[in-house]
Amino acid sequence: MTIQSLGYVGIGAPDPTTWAEYARTVIGLAVEPGTASDSGSAAGGDHVRYRLRMDQHPFRMWLTEAPTGGVTVIGWEVRDPAAVEEMTVRLKEAGVDVSVGTDEECQDRQVARMVHFTGPLGIRTELFCGRRLAPSQFVSPLGVDFVTGEQGLGHVVMKTPHVQAAVDFYCDVLGFRLSDTADYPWGTFYFLGCNPRHHSIAFIRSYKNEGTHHILCEVTSPEEVGRALDRTREHDVKLMATLGKHANDGMFSFYMTSPAGFGIEIGAGGVQVDESTWVSRVYTADIWGHHPAE
Repeated sequence: MTIQSLGYVGIGAPDPTTWAEYARTVIGLAVEPGTASDSGSAAGGDHVRYRLRMDQHPFRMWLTEAPTGGVTVIGWEVRDPAAVEEMTVRLKEAGVDVSVGTDEECQDRQVARMVHFTGPLGIRTELFCGRRLAPSQFVSPLGVDFVTGEQGLGHVVMKTPHVQAAVDFYCDVLGFRLSDTADYPWGTFYFLGCNPRHHSIAFIRSYKNEGTHHILCEVTSPEEVGRALDRTREHDVKLMATLGKHANDGMFSFYMTSPAGFGIEIGAGGVQVDESTWVSRVYTADIWGHHPAE
């Protein structure tokens, strides 16, 4: 597997300041303002208002102003410059136009090298290597520890009517594995992985609209999940789905609606995938919970 992990995401929000406050007071991310050097080209088209930290990386998310909320940029970390070259060749052989990141763009992302292209759902997708780690230790304003490391940021789940094309692109071109599928009454999910995390991206078939379903922020214990759930009550955050446990990735989690409209999953205890023994299956229900919130 050439792609190692989900490195970062750019998020568009109608009100980035409100989203940043939600990230700080409900999720527990460290919020830093964008800088004067955050140009439109470096930010994937818009000025970066805030950068969000959850570990030793300089940021794992950033916020730009947008008419509707959702993921605008997805960045995948690869092993080294040779892996960037390998992936560039694979993309071009698949007929994908690939652009080399400028010095300004690489400086903005705090990476040594980066290429980008238009991925499924029209999202700017970046492959990078040589991430510069932050000189200061990450400190959550709420004392939250997040599960990242070799597993990366967490995962993103996207809605699209062209789900099979998206799955084929990620598996056949980018080299992801199909971890498994969940065939629920409200939709079919395809879960794709690139490291021991069960999935780093997933797609759900949706004929009504296209965009972001949710982003996972994994924490280190069920107690942290419970504290986050309490904070949704304290800050009057609407739930998307109740507390529950997934059958496929084992995540003990709940879903809440972020100020930009898409979901944030807070979970703990996700399974670790052993590529040598893993078997892809089709699930039809969770172990318990995750009921739609009223």
